[in-house]
Amino acid sequence: MNKPLAMKTFSPLVFLFMILSASANENNENIGTPSEHVDYVVMGKSINHRQSSTARLDLLNTVFFAEIFPVEINLISESVTNGLLTGPGDAADGLNFSSARIPFLAGQREMTIANLTQRYPDSTYFFSFDTPAGSIKNLPATFIKNEDEISNPGPIEIALYQQSNEVDISAINSDQDLKVTWSNFIKGAADPNNIIDDMIYVILGNCHGEEIEHSGHAISNESALTYDKQEFVIPREKLTAGQVYQLEVEHSNMETDIYKNIEIIVTYAATTFLDFRTKGKNPEFQECPEYPYAMDGGQTDRIKRSD
Repeated sequence: MNKPLAMKTFSPLVFLFMILSASANENNENIGTPSEHVDYVVMGKSINHRQSSTARLDLLNTVFFAEIFPVEINLISESVTNGLLTGPGDAADGLNFSSARIPFLAGQREMTIANLTQRYPDSTYFFSFDTPAGSIKNLPATFIKNEDEISNPGPIEIALYQQSNEVDISAINSDQDLKVTWSNFIKGAADPNNIIDDMIYVILGNCHGEEIEHSGHAISNESALTYDKQEFVIPREKLTAGQVYQLEVEHSNMETDIYKNIEIIVTYAATTFLDFRTKGKNPEFQECPEYPYAMDGGQTDRIKRSD
């Protein structure tokens, strides 16, 4: 007969310590590092235009902005908190990020890049924020000085097509897919650092300022539009008869870097906003304001919806 194995005995205090240690180790394994919670950060300067029904482009403003993108951008969580940007000019005392799903900040808007640069010089700025895995302090992001020319892409002209024909923006057929095209992204190029190529973004919003379609974010969406793409198709399922919609098309000329496994994007961008209307009677009787509510802070010619 085999001899029974001896059983070790522990005092209650030692047993409790073992349980707490195991729990702490498990939690540490789940927390990981800050880069497991933050995918990348963005800092940039953008020029915003409004395109009229006659394809005239009117300058709205220029803006300095920054964003922190969580790994899980579709989840409402506190994976990034206490975001702060410091640097020269208006950032000397620190600029606080919002507590939104994607933490964001925008500086004082100006009408020219030159005036904007007086407030936010082309220099190095520093991101600081907290994650469940610890804090990131002074992550550097740098605007590369270019004395000879503006690094931002030129103004973007948008055109809309259905069944291979350019269509009147006041008479879109909601029963057909809508193809969005734009003028060439001349300054767009592949990324020599192989982090992310220059990007194009297309966003569709309704008349209440709510985003209802997005072409995809950099890095986190493999199907997102890069500089060499020429069109984006909005499926007819996104459209309803007798409604006013708003489009946003952005060209993003980018410099990239990486810090503690978190990608850094410094962008010089251009954005154009365009309204269009679908034909027919609205079956849902959803009332729209005379002009759509702003879905983007760059739409300084529009008011924000107050709920």
